[in-house]
Amino acid sequence: MPQAASNHDEVTVESGLAYGTDAPVRVRIRRRGRRYDLTDDGAAATRAGMPAGWLKQADRLVADEGFNVNRRGVVFVPAVEGRDIAMLALRLADTSRRLYLALIELGDQQSTGRRHRP
Repeated sequence: MPQAASNHDEVTVESGLAYGTDAPVRVRIRRRGRRYDLTDDGAAATRAGMPAGWLKQADRLVADEGFNVNRRGVVFVPAVEGRDIAMLALRLADTSRRLYLALIELGDQQSTGRRHRP
């Protein structure tokens, strides 16, 4: 993220990844003083849907990367100045895309009656 002119800035970046074939994976980066918040704004879960058991699977997937997910499906991570914010944004975008794919698969398994194995 370029050096900001004020202590409160926000930018949305495109990662070069996509949910499916046409929806770009975007990460919103908000700066407040020395703190940053990075989020996918819930795009992965919203686009994929939230089938039964989605939150448990999402928790596991994002925790493996050191990120968080809330009950609305928002993947996020707080950070402080000095961290590699650009790398965090890329990792969060990749994790968001992987969550999207995992939730699509979970929904497909449920609709075809196959059991999900953790």
